[in-house]
Amino acid sequence: MKKKSESLARMLPALMLCLFCLIPSAYADIGPKPEVTITVVNAPEGELYLDLLTEGPAREDPYPNSNGECDPAILDNLRSLEGDGWVLAYTTGAANRNPVFGDVRPGENGSWRFSYTGLPETFRVAAATADEAQAMEVPYTRDFVSNIVYDWQANTVRDATPAPLRFLARLAATLIPTLIIEGAILWLFGFREKRSWLVFLAVNTVTQAGLHLVTGAALAQAGWHFLNYFLTIVLQELVIWGAEAAAYAFLFRERSRARRVGYAFAANIASFVLGYFPLHLLRGFLVRL
Repeated sequence: MKKKSESLARMLPALMLCLFCLIPSAYADIGPKPEVTITVVNAPEGELYLDLLTEGPAREDPYPNSNGECDPAILDNLRSLEGDGWVLAYTTGAANRNPVFGDVRPGENGSWRFSYTGLPETFRVAAATADEAQAMEVPYTRDFVSNIVYDWQANTVRDATPAPLRFLARLAATLIPTLIIEGAILWLFGFREKRSWLVFLAVNTVTQAGLHLVTGAALAQAGWHFLNYFLTIVLQELVIWGAEAAAYAFLFRERSRARRVGYAFAANIASFVLGYFPLHLLRGFLVRL
């Protein structure tokens, strides 16, 4: 058993290197991008256009977004909401910000989605029909990935999923695969005592919770591409490895200290590489929370 576990520990770094070689060619603009999805309830009759009001000077050359097939009358109503230092982030664009991707019209699923590096962190939802237009008076501050509900009648927004429940769901998405992967390696390294397994459970719960507190909703977005995933959590993963190595070295009572640290290294390499796959499969669910 000892020879098998030592052989596994030597193979894991090579396995990770091989997987990195399989990463698709990276584009220059591949990092995680913030996004917000907006669902409208109690909507008025007729076609509805929606944008985000952000503070800042308007661009001298407004983006050509929302031209083309959009209804000019509804666009004029939407633009009438600009003023007092607020501009439409997608339709006009702020001079001090990058572009925003999206559409003033809803997608096929009936919701609006805005993203990219120019997405304002704090904004007011603005909406208009051919007959009327209104914008929230109280600004909303988003997460890296936010899914919100805009109530037209109340002119307010709320999170689609309460923050505590959203955090627990995202935590479960990474904690459960981590426990399965690292638990299997814990067994292969010959740890059998109940104390070791309790320490393993407690340490992983704490470190995974810390990972989510640091990365926030960016971790859900990282599941889009392995390089996104790598860039989002590689530094945090090094901190986690150090913390878990120290915890296992001092809290485990069986096997040598070198074996405990070796287990922490092997387990974190394996969960870092293999953990991308469940996160990738769950990304669609996680970004909708």
